[in-house]
Amino acid sequence: MTLIICIDEKGGLSFANRRQSQDRALREYIMSNFVTDKIIMSNYSYKQFSEYTNVIADDDFLINAVKGDVCFIEGYEIPVDRASKIILCNWNRHYPADKFFNTDLAAKGFDKISENRIKGYSHDEITIETYIRSIA
Repeated sequence: MTLIICIDEKGGLSFANRRQSQDRALREYIMSNFVTDKIIMSNYSYKQFSEYTNVIADDDFLINAVKGDVCFIEGYEIPVDRASKIILCNWNRHYPADKFFNTDLAAKGFDKISENRIKGYSHDEITIETYIRSIA
């Protein structure tokens, strides 16, 4: 399973059960990199992606997700142990947060294989780090 997670520069995921931020350039980047894959996410997240045909809304998506699925996660517990690939999208800003992604990916068997920077629409720069599981 591939997990796509948006974080701030301190690992913040959400605040008061709401996303910290969003950016249309990041959505376009995600969709251009997963053109042939279905991407599953919550109904809350789906509101950002509803114009895309390969996006599926399911509030139980993390329970129903299987090997090979691509999941866009906002504000949920992150099932790192079920993932084979993690894409962290860093806003490169600090936002208020009460949920954090503070998992040591190296300790969980992940290696960083790439780091890209894109120009966001509402963010000067968004850093996208891709990790793959190197050990079972």
